[in-house]
Amino acid sequence: MYLIATMQVFLFLAQEGADTKSSLSALILFPIMLVIMYFLVIQPQRKEEKNKKAMIAALVKGDSVVTSSGIHGKVVEFKDNNESVVLNVAKDTNITFSSNTILKKKV
Repeated sequence: MYLIATMQVFLFLAQEGADTKSSLSALILFPIMLVIMYFLVIQPQRKEEKNKKAMIAALVKGDSVVTSSGIHGKVVEFKDNNESVVLNVAKDTNITFSSNTILKKKV
């Protein structure tokens, strides 16, 4: 959010002055801001997604999990090459979820 506002300020300043130095500095700052945005936003999201996939791959029967909708349950079975997981949410109540909806493993 702040990064976008900063970019807009630099671009505005570059447009205000017809000086080539300010235009050149704005052109240099833009790629630098893109690199900063990559390290602050995109890379952490990729790392989080990688960790989530590893956690889902490591699930075994009997693990307690929480889904993205807030449902707590125990893993009963995996279906469709681990694409779906069956959770026991209450006595004699099993619900099938997509594996992607598993948010976290309860300890």
